[in-house]
Amino acid sequence: MEFGTRTRFLVMLLLLFCLTAIWSNILAFNFALICMKPVANATGDVNEDRHSFSEYQRMLMTSVVAIAALLANFPVVSLVNKFGVRTVFLVLGLVSAVGTLAMPFAVRMGYQWMIACRFLQGLGFAGNFPVIGSFAAKWTYYKQTGLFVSVLVAYVQLSPAISMPASGALCTSFGWPSIFFAHGVATLALFIALAAFYRNSPGKHPFVGEVEVNKIAVGKATVDKRLLKKVPYIPILSTAAIWGTWIGAIGNFTAVATMFLYNPLYLSSVLGFSMANTGLTAAIPPMIQFAVKLICGVVSDKIHFISEGNKFRLFNSLAFFGSAAFFIALSLMGTEHKSLNVLLLGGAAGVLGATTGGFFKAAPFLSKQYSHFVTGNISLCLTLCLLAAPILVNSLTAHQTQAEWAHVFQIIAGVQIVCNLIFCVCVRGEPCVWTTDDWIRKNSVKDINRIAEKGGQTTKI
Repeated sequence: MEFGTRTRFLVMLLLLFCLTAIWSNILAFNFALICMKPVANATGDVNEDRHSFSEYQRMLMTSVVAIAALLANFPVVSLVNKFGVRTVFLVLGLVSAVGTLAMPFAVRMGYQWMIACRFLQGLGFAGNFPVIGSFAAKWTYYKQTGLFVSVLVAYVQLSPAISMPASGALCTSFGWPSIFFAHGVATLALFIALAAFYRNSPGKHPFVGEVEVNKIAVGKATVDKRLLKKVPYIPILSTAAIWGTWIGAIGNFTAVATMFLYNPLYLSSVLGFSMANTGLTAAIPPMIQFAVKLICGVVSDKIHFISEGNKFRLFNSLAFFGSAAFFIALSLMGTEHKSLNVLLLGGAAGVLGATTGGFFKAAPFLSKQYSHFVTGNISLCLTLCLLAAPILVNSLTAHQTQAEWAHVFQIIAGVQIVCNLIFCVCVRGEPCVWTTDDWIRKNSVKDINRIAEKGGQTTKI
C-alpha cells in the first residue's frame, strides 16, 4: 500500500505529535502546580489533596528537567546516529510517559519522588531535536526543507497551544491528577503508533514507492552510508556558521523557555486571570507563533530572488528584532489594560515564528547529513535556557509585580538583539564543505579501505 508520493507528510505529522506530547508533559507540570495550590473553601477548610511548594522547590523541579536533558544530550545524539530514530525515540517517549503517569503518585509520596519523575521527563525530552535533525536529513525533499523543519520545530508552540487549555479544563472538571493521566495516556498512544508506522529511512518504509524514494534522494550524499556514521566533530566545531546557528538558538529559547514555562504564572499572579482563563489565554501566544512558523517555512522555500544566506538573516532579524520590540513595549506597560498586555505578549511570541526561515532552517541546510548532530545540539541550547529561565524569573519576580517582570522582558529583548547580530555575521548561504562527497572521501581513506577489505561495495583507494 502506498499513499501516492506523500507518505513523508504522514510520517512528519506523526512525528510532530510525538514531539508535541513530550514537550506537553513538561509544560503541563507548571500548570498543575497552579491547579494543586491550596485554596480554602467556603467553610475555611483546605482540600487535603492540595499541595504547595517553595520558590526553591519549584525552581529545582523545573531545572531538573533541563539537567536530565543536558546529561542525556550527547549520548542520545550518538544513539540516534547509531540506531536511528525509531528505536531511540520510542524508548525516550515511553520514559516520558512513565514519568508523567507516575507524577500524581509521586506528589503524594514526597518531593524526592517528584524530582525523579521530572528527571524522567527531561530524559525523554533529550531526543526531540536530534530526531528532527535525523528526519530532516533522511526524509525531506530538498525543496521542502523549510516546510518540514518549520512543521516539526513548531511542536514547541503546538504543545502549549494544546496543553494549556486542556489542562485548564481538566483541572476545573476533574482535578489536578487528571492533567498527568491524560497527558501520559496520550503519549503512550502516540508512541505506539510511531513504533508501528515509522521507519528510519524512506527506502525501508512499506508505504513509500520508488518515485518518492528517488525524489527524496535528490541532493543527498552518495558515499557509502557507513562512512556517514562517522561524524566530523572537529570540522563541525571549527565552523563559525554552526556556532552562529547555535547562538541564534539561545536567543530564541531564552524567550521561548521563559514565556511557555511562566506564562501561566504571569497571567494568573500578575494579571489576575482565573484558572480557566489562564489556560485559554496562555495558549494564544504559542498559537500565533505556530501559525507564523508554518507560513514563514513555506515562504522561505518559495523565495528565490535572494540568496539563502540573506534569507536566513532576513527571517531571523524579523523574528528577533520584532520580538524584542514587543518585549520592550510590554516592559513599559502597567496592568490597567490587561488585553493589551496579552496582545503584546502574543506579538512577542508570534513574530518569533519567523525563525523557521532563520537559524532553524540554517542548521539542517548547513550540515545536511550531519544534521542529527548540529540540529540535535539545538536541544542543548534549549536545555541551557531551561536552566537559566527559573533563575532569571525567581530572582527578579519575588513579589510577582509588573515592575519586576519588566526587568525580565528587557533582559530577554537584550539577549535576542545580541544573539541575532552574531548569527547574521556568522551564517553562510551554502552547505559546509565537510558535507560534500569529495571531502568525505578525501578524509575517510582508512575507512574506505576497511570497508573494501570487509567486502563492501566502496572501491579501495
